[in-house]
Amino acid sequence: MEQCHVCGSHRKVCSACGAELHKRFDDFIVRAEVIYAIFMAWGYASSAEAVIRAKNWVALPLLVVSTFVLIRFFFAPTRNLYTAALLVEKHRKWRWVVFVLDFPLLLFHSFAYYSMCLAIGGSEENAYRFFEWFVCLLAANVVWLSTIALRMKLFKKHAHYWTFIKWCVNNFISIVLFFVAFVAFGGTPGAFFDMFFSKDIPMVIAASGAAFWAFFGVALLNCIADVVLTASDYLGFDN
Repeated sequence: MEQCHVCGSHRKVCSACGAELHKRFDDFIVRAEVIYAIFMAWGYASSAEAVIRAKNWVALPLLVVSTFVLIRFFFAPTRNLYTAALLVEKHRKWRWVVFVLDFPLLLFHSFAYYSMCLAIGGSEENAYRFFEWFVCLLAANVVWLSTIALRMKLFKKHAHYWTFIKWCVNNFISIVLFFVAFVAFGGTPGAFFDMFFSKDIPMVIAASGAAFWAFFGVALLNCIADVVLTASDYLGFDN
């Protein structure tokens, strides 16, 4: 971390694009990371507890998915929030976007993951809520990645642009596959978009049924594709 010759504060410099992130902004992001990490860790602990209490290990496949999701999205603050902040470092009039758009989306990611993990409890009768929150998480991520990619285009910052596009496309395709599976197993297309606006659960996804394994397969495929395609980006390697 270098020292700014203008204000005297310390700053981070992105090796790829040369943008600077001053210490106060950096402190804000670090605090956001702490809040996010608490929700994510708490959610994963809840999912593990639900599997242990079930004693029949029927919900174990859902724990596998939540583990993959934790690995993937645990890097979201470091990757997405820092990228968003670096993009607006030299564009003062756009800095409000980080607080109004990026930070709330980050918190929603952790909330959706926490709710998804809580839904593992009782999933042996119906795992619909688990997959519903997983779709909500993917949808929020598609929105976030799209807005970051759009800002990259707007500010002509092309470093890691295609990484965000790959993440976005993978998650969008998975949402489409979830929709296809939902309709194929008897759900009405309109009910899929109700999310939590309706108290009624439109489909029973029992752990012993074919629908469960179809939804689980889509979720697992999404996680594996994401990790395989972009593992180096998660770890901060350029290649």
